[in-house]
Amino acid sequence: MTKKGNTEPFVHVLLFECVECGCPVPSAITSDARNIEDVDVRSLRLHCSSCGWSGLSEGVGAKRHWVDEWK
Repeated sequence: MTKKGNTEPFVHVLLFECVECGCPVPSAITSDARNIEDVDVRSLRLHCSSCGWSGLSEGVGAKRHWVDEWK
């Protein structure tokens, strides 16, 4: 998730819905910003472990989004 010495103190966990089977597809990224707007515009590579679908989605397409401080 983060490399040793990384100064990005926030982890964003996003939950998407698979476009093929509807199962949940999680993704996590780090950021130096707490606000979700910075993550909403990012393109994320997703992979569904249920049906094998993979593709790209912007963060704004997530069904849920959580942010936590990472120390």
